[in-house]
Amino acid sequence: MKIKSINLYKYKEAFKSPIITPKIELTERESLFIEIVTHDDQTFYGECNAFDTTWYADETILTVQRQLKKWIPQVIDKNFATFESWLPFLKQLEPTPATRATVVMAIYQMYHQLFSFEVEYGATVNGLTPMQLDTLKKTKPKRVKLKWSPNLNHNLNVIRALNLNNHIAIDANESLSIDNFSKIKQLNTGDIIYIEEPFKLMTELDLIDLTNYPAIAIDEKASSIRNILSIINEYPIEVVVLKPFRLGGIDKMLEIIEILKKRGIQFVVGGMYEFGLSRYFTAMLAKEGDCPGDVTPQGYYFYEDIVNDSGILKEGLIYFNPPQVNQSKLKRL
Repeated sequence: MKIKSINLYKYKEAFKSPIITPKIELTERESLFIEIVTHDDQTFYGECNAFDTTWYADETILTVQRQLKKWIPQVIDKNFATFESWLPFLKQLEPTPATRATVVMAIYQMYHQLFSFEVEYGATVNGLTPMQLDTLKKTKPKRVKLKWSPNLNHNLNVIRALNLNNHIAIDANESLSIDNFSKIKQLNTGDIIYIEEPFKLMTELDLIDLTNYPAIAIDEKASSIRNILSIINEYPIEVVVLKPFRLGGIDKMLEIIEILKKRGIQFVVGGMYEFGLSRYFTAMLAKEGDCPGDVTPQGYYFYEDIVNDSGILKEGLIYFNPPQVNQSKLKRL
């Protein structure tokens, strides 16, 4: 396919309920989008999952935008017959995985037929607001991920009282001390399948007997294929949370998924408060996971989206159709 033009857009929506984590509180989500236009006027979109600050990763929307503006002129008017023919140009973006992932999302669609599918629903809960609890009761996710807080035991009991018959994951966002972590033993952990990123430093795990704890998962530290392999070789990690924008895109995800399957390491595919385009591809990859990933139905986080009728929830499963981007909602840069 010969590339005619590449355009950049932004889109912003307020969250239905603020996103509250040990690191930040978010009231809205802004994303950057890339549009690749071919000489036969086909269009392919990619969604950037970086944020407007470095609270989660080094790349921000602005740094991705700047990197893309430098990279785009190299590929205009070039002909790419296969996905592999893009790899020399994608290699330039490997130091900036969120940028690479944004581009790969669009390129992937050029050479792969998208399909309809269903995936199990895994919800992430922030703050336990009445609106969120009502949503959980109505939607009945197969897995609920709770953010760590001083009220964790209370929050666990609130979730269990909903009688959803679901698994629970706990996300600590690298915020715990060994003393805080040890208190988990005092809780009922029978339905907790893993604890995500308890410590800032992996060496803290060497100081604890993990025999009677739920499985330990890495998320933020799963920042590259090399880092993942180094950590699982050295520490008792049973679960890896994989995120496309952090690893560099769909092709990199498929590579590490194959490696983890061969090694018998469980994995979960996660998103980052995505809009409908990115959510489709997160869900597509999450189908390969060992338990429900961070895949939410349409309307879970936002009232409006750039993709309509994608991610419809029915009886604990989310049904996805190939996403159709509503360009009229995007603001061109």
